[in-house]
Amino acid sequence: MFRLATDNNDVEILRQIFRLSIQKLAPSLYSHEQVIAWSDFANNIIKFQDYILGADTYVLENSQQIIGFCGFHYDGHIASFYVHPDFTRQGYGTKLLNYVLDKAIQKGIKRFYAEASFFSQPVFSRCGFDIVEIETVKYGEVPFDRYKMEKVIRN
Repeated sequence: MFRLATDNNDVEILRQIFRLSIQKLAPSLYSHEQVIAWSDFANNIIKFQDYILGADTYVLENSQQIIGFCGFHYDGHIASFYVHPDFTRQGYGTKLLNYVLDKAIQKGIKRFYAEASFFSQPVFSRCGFDIVEIETVKYGEVPFDRYKMEKVIRN
């Protein structure tokens, strides 16, 4: 089941998924320092709340819990995309991202862009995104490489 993230209860659960996803999945592709710097964002409650509620962020739930979340801005930016590590590699990420893209297309958005990590890039590619370039950014003082990706809807 999909629904919009709506309140601080959702934000708290999504903070946990964000942190857990990074701490469990990122170590295979990122350094210890990168994992700490990246996951530390969840500790800033005000910024994280804005990250979730400042976008149209949808959650995917099963009967027991939230499995993942994905948000977009009206300029086509995919602002967030995280799946609980217990539910990765089961198709949930692809299903979630496609659902959010469909919602955005219904709102008239025709061009999407995202900054994808090494472990989310394959899902974006499966959903029709192309790699534009690899960029290096910093979380605090720690550099990260990530993919700038884009998808254009053609009629």
